[in-house]
Amino acid sequence: MNKTIGLVAAALILVATGCNEQKFKKDKDGTEYKLIRNGNGQKAIAGNFMEVNYTAIYKSNDKDSVLFSSVEASQPRFIPYDTVQLPAYFKEVHEGDSLVIRQSTDSIMKYGQGAPFMQKGQYIYQTFKIAKILPNKEAVDSVQKTYMAAAKKYHTKKVIENVEKTIATEDSLVKADDKIIQDYMAKNHLTGTKTKWGTYVVIEKPGTGPMIGDTDVAVVNYTGRTFNDSTFDSNTDPKFGHVQPLYVDMSEFNLIPGWIDGLHLMQKGSKGKIIVPSYLGYGKTGRPPRIDPNSNLVFDIEVTDVVDQNAYQQELEKEQNQAEQQRKMMEQIQKMQQQQQQRPSAPPTGK
Repeated sequence: MNKTIGLVAAALILVATGCNEQKFKKDKDGTEYKLIRNGNGQKAIAGNFMEVNYTAIYKSNDKDSVLFSSVEASQPRFIPYDTVQLPAYFKEVHEGDSLVIRQSTDSIMKYGQGAPFMQKGQYIYQTFKIAKILPNKEAVDSVQKTYMAAAKKYHTKKVIENVEKTIATEDSLVKADDKIIQDYMAKNHLTGTKTKWGTYVVIEKPGTGPMIGDTDVAVVNYTGRTFNDSTFDSNTDPKFGHVQPLYVDMSEFNLIPGWIDGLHLMQKGSKGKIIVPSYLGYGKTGRPPRIDPNSNLVFDIEVTDVVDQNAYQQELEKEQNQAEQQRKMMEQIQKMQQQQQQRPSAPPTGK
């Protein structure tokens, strides 16, 4: 456990367990909870949003483990204060309060939702710290922007850590995938460059300019295939329903790691193939029914452009505006249809 997580864990364990005089209550749905007041903060009202720092801690006989901390991840949750949808124990919170929910591992495991590390007779403590009460969705959008860069950095760090851990601890898998890929390339007369992580990049047409960097955004056309030549996705084939360029932000891993790994060896205008080992693709779960577990994949790639973050953000805003206009148009159409249905029918004309 690193120092940051340890401090977060210590603080929230005190919240969850330090108030021994305050016992857990039980809601009518069976949820065990307690609300810990912290001063005289603003009370939420309908239409407000709650900025919530969320932490989940697994308490066992051996140790306490932080399962997730939105503080460390710079990813607070923004929960609408909806008195109809929220549980009763969430309706009395004020800014600065903490709501602690305790759930037994027995009840989690009973419904087949237990994780491998869980033991019977233990507890998961979920702490919701109400950091701020925000007046509306516009305020939420403004606050969220302040967290975006830190959250992206955290996510990228975690993905890289997981990839490098897999490579270090699953040597037999890494070697098996590499042998399968080399056999595939020999069979198909392909020659490529292997990355440090194990992706192979085959350049069929060189591009121009520098290699795609960590902060660049690559604009890509692609087709993904399994090694038995079954196409599972494409943004150039209309049958897959998304014929439009894909923007790949190299500063975050929102795609499979093999993509980011391979694109670093391509340039603007490059055409080629990225051959991805299973552990850098969809791994042991696959993506049924089109991608089996432990599948190595090949992507035909064309990099049509490379843009900076400013141009990428402008494109995102353009897409968001278009989506918002479409949403408003659909609402207007639905409203007109409802009004038309509510109009009384004209009486029949007599002869």
